[in-house]
Amino acid sequence: MCRTDRAASAPLILTSVGTFLPEREVRAEDVLAEHGLSASQIRVFRRLHGLDRLRLDPGLGLLDLLLPAARSALARAGTPERVRYVVYTHALEQAAPTGVEPARALASALGLRYAEAFAVNQHNCAQALTAIDLVGELLRAEGEEGDRALVVAGDRVFSPLMQLDYGLGQLLADGSAACVVSLGGPGDVVRAHAVSGGPDPAAGPALPAAQVGPERLAATMLRALERTELTLDDIDLVIPHNVNMTFWRQTAKVLGIHPQRIFLENIARYSHCFAADPLINHRTLDDEGRLTPGCHYLMAAVGVGGSYAATVLSRPPTHEHGHHGPERDD
Repeated sequence: MCRTDRAASAPLILTSVGTFLPEREVRAEDVLAEHGLSASQIRVFRRLHGLDRLRLDPGLGLLDLLLPAARSALARAGTPERVRYVVYTHALEQAAPTGVEPARALASALGLRYAEAFAVNQHNCAQALTAIDLVGELLRAEGEEGDRALVVAGDRVFSPLMQLDYGLGQLLADGSAACVVSLGGPGDVVRAHAVSGGPDPAAGPALPAAQVGPERLAATMLRALERTELTLDDIDLVIPHNVNMTFWRQTAKVLGIHPQRIFLENIARYSHCFAADPLINHRTLDDEGRLTPGCHYLMAAVGVGGSYAATVLSRPPTHEHGHHGPERDD
């Protein structure tokens, strides 16, 4: 069997996840008041959208935010010499000053000087999930079994202009996450991925994004499941992005599931950390022992502008590794 054939038959594995959240914690109501919201508007965010606290550190540089999560993911995975790609995923179009290339700076600081380094941001806050699919395709096309990629997600809240979107009910915070994705080996098997974007002709142009979003995301999640032998009933937990409680209650209603099947506890703890949310939530659940051997879970996220992404993963029983390769959109 040639190198390409071995790589093509190896399962794509989420090997490790690392996260970083600044120590400085602030109350959501204080940040909202600084943005000029009235008391009644602040109550909407707290009582309806479920926001409570978030992490903000104005003195933190971008690499200071990203590197701890990346180092944690690499340390958990081991064998950093097998990392072929370093991919920085960011939601903001301009994540760093002109002339600074964060992906290359990350690779250099991590000692991964032989890895190809680049950034992606076309899917905004859904970018981390689409990046996992992207590096899987790269590894299968160019790598060998055992080769790896490092995906790093996070943006700095460096201006009040990008922190608050009242219409969407989102308040952005500082936080980062990283994951190591491998061809083969131990870890969670990436079973399938689906992504959609752009306007939905069936929805009609008059519907606002807040109304269309849950329906589009639910459809994307179900399409990802269709690429496996699993159904929604087989999914033990949905791991979301942390936009707000309202959006996910609506999505649960569209899916026909109880909101308790969606991990929503970190919304009150951390608010929305750009593209890093699903991986931050994964790390929290893993640390709490809630991703158990044999479980199936569905990660899902939305990016401003109409990007919807969903990824189905399975944690193999302790006595075996997964053997199902990933399926993806054409």
